[in-house]
Amino acid sequence: MCACSSNAETKNGGEAQNPDGPKALEHEKCDASMGRVQILDADHDGKAELTQVFDKTTGRELCRVADLNHDGKPDMYEYYNADGSLRRREGAYDSTDAVSEIQIYEGGKLVKRERDTTGQRKVDTWDTYDPASGKLIKRERDNNGDGKVDQWWTWDGDKITIAVDKNGDGQPDPDQTITVDSSGQAIAKPQSHGDADAGAGPAPPPPVNPPVIMPNAPAPIDKHAKKKPGAKK
Repeated sequence: MCACSSNAETKNGGEAQNPDGPKALEHEKCDASMGRVQILDADHDGKAELTQVFDKTTGRELCRVADLNHDGKPDMYEYYNADGSLRRREGAYDSTDAVSEIQIYEGGKLVKRERDTTGQRKVDTWDTYDPASGKLIKRERDNNGDGKVDQWWTWDGDKITIAVDKNGDGQPDPDQTITVDSSGQAIAKPQSHGDADAGAGPAPPPPVNPPVIMPNAPAPIDKHAKKKPGAKK
């Protein structure tokens, strides 16, 4: 039933996550063809906030589709194991209904995440999580869209090591690798050969550990709220 495909592990550099080039985010179906459907339209506007699909034989829930912002379009898909634990979550963040993110769970814990951060409908970021703590421990990025990893982010406590491949050989460039602390200050930068006097240099700010859950619907606009004095009508 699963339409997801596993990614090749990168070894000592930026091997292609997909040998055939950039990989599209693959949506796994969740519809009436799979079993019995139950729809919830809490506000009776004709748009389902929640659609659940159940196995016709066992009655267990297979998957569900949620419309979080009440615009009539799916925002989140969830898929369940036989024991009821979450195994997969997909998020669709824009008006095209295309999936922008896929989360993979093992034992109900988030372990991997594939993301399209540029809106190109291709995976460009692979995140790995520690299932015990739920913390992000590794990030691999395809910055130029060729399907190969060219950025590596590794978390070790409050330290983040960032490596970049700028010469296109699939390996982290020694003079482009830097370690920063939680404030973004450089604390270590390996020197390239023949560059004994190289300093740590400026460090980029550390990335924010992204949330595990999908975003909630935006707060509704209060049309009756009083305007501030002097505001244009």
